[in-house]
Amino acid sequence: MAKQKTDRFGGFVLNGPRGRLEDADGAERFLRPKSYRVLELLAERPGQLVSKDDLVRLAWPDVIVSDDSLAHCISDIRRALSPEGAGLVRTVPRRGYMLLADDADVATPDRTGRKPSSARIGMLAASLVAAAGLWWALPQDAARVAPAAADPMVERADALLEARDWRRREDNDRARALLESALAGDPGNSAAWASLGLTYWLEVRHLAWGGGRREMAQALEMIERAVAIGGSARSHRLLAEIRLLAPFPETRSPIDALANARAAVALAPDDPDSLAVLAEALALTGHPGEAVRTVERARHLDPDPPDWRRQVAGLSYLLAGEPAIAAEEFGPVYGAGTFASARSWPGWFFAASLAHAGRIDEAAAIVSAAEGRRPERSVAAVAQSLDGFADDAGLAVVLDGLRLAGMPG
Repeated sequence: MAKQKTDRFGGFVLNGPRGRLEDADGAERFLRPKSYRVLELLAERPGQLVSKDDLVRLAWPDVIVSDDSLAHCISDIRRALSPEGAGLVRTVPRRGYMLLADDADVATPDRTGRKPSSARIGMLAASLVAAAGLWWALPQDAARVAPAAADPMVERADALLEARDWRRREDNDRARALLESALAGDPGNSAAWASLGLTYWLEVRHLAWGGGRREMAQALEMIERAVAIGGSARSHRLLAEIRLLAPFPETRSPIDALANARAAVALAPDDPDSLAVLAEALALTGHPGEAVRTVERARHLDPDPPDWRRQVAGLSYLLAGEPAIAAEEFGPVYGAGTFASARSWPGWFFAASLAHAGRIDEAAAIVSAAEGRRPERSVAAVAQSLDGFADDAGLAVVLDGLRLAGMPG
């Protein structure tokens, strides 16, 4: 494809002169460079199968890569097109991919709970690698589980996940068995895939349950499959949450999280949980003003938010330059898990908020309380552990606050 060429498909524009994917309103849909190149190659032959070998050869010239690299790009493209356009990219099993032409009939994702046709069941793809890393601002007992299924077994499983006792994992295991039974009878049940992925995600989130890299991979695989099949607000929100909060850096992607969080809000604009996840993604990707507006919209819908939403609000206000309000948001939850575990971080954000608000002694007390409970002993160590920020300016706000609180360099 010539570099200046502009392609249009399914209401989207592949803007060659600007090198970006745009929706019908001209807004950019973020794609990594390799993902953009793969989409370019598909757009050269609309309505035609493009083999995996051709895509790899042309997108990665003179470089040996696995099918996982290509599959990850396809997943990236579908996320950028979701929720309205993910079906434009079709998988031809074991052969390659096809971008539907403008005159093709593209099925709208079925959100009624009916079993989708086999042509609409997207193939899951993700390149999963793992390393030690960050656990963001959520407390360990935060529950972002919202029943979203008509299938009785899925409803029973979601009820178990909602009412679980964090000291015991038996309910999680029972829910998993129900969901596996539901999928045995209906492998296209997107709600069941999302909930099954959630059971593995909870194993990773709750340290006492011992979930690690294997469980992280399974959670991501299953929830991405739910997005590909049904594209519900809940599945997009769960995928955004994983991309924000995954403790393995190479699984974490704030930019991907932002795309999925926006899709979740587009599908469920009045869901406070989806709005809060979107606010968190916005805050971590350099959009604190929009994050605050999103938080306030969620607060209007639910004036009494749970602790994890207060922490998202606090982070948003801190990065937006309103540390006094941030401190008010963090204050009610401080002491109830602020430094509860190696994957719990709101204490640093609370200390930075207090310091920027001029309450230096209180900020210093929090930093002092972290000694013996946290591995970090310097601002540099905190910076290394807070690597989920995709915005250097936002990270600098937190680190400057800790310096004001007396934490060494």
